[in-house]
Amino acid sequence: MTITMTSKNQVTIPKKIVDRFHLKRGTIFDIKIEDNRIELIPMELVEKSYTEEEYKKLEELYQQEKSTIKPMGKGLIGKLKKGKV
Repeated sequence: MTITMTSKNQVTIPKKIVDRFHLKRGTIFDIKIEDNRIELIPMELVEKSYTEEEYKKLEELYQQEKSTIKPMGKGLIGKLKKGKV
């Protein structure tokens, strides 16, 4: 089986392969390169869940960091827009 890369460096995965691996639009792939080979490995994203203890630690970190934030003045925002910072 062969495929052709487009002028935008894109390739289309043949339907046979899409069906065999149950790929869907938006599937994320890990790319591995070995010698002269390119491997596309479909990845399954798993939502991270936290314990109550982890949530408490995250909340504590958030509260600590929140107190260190300095408000942005109009002068700084203007400099950022002009690319001077």
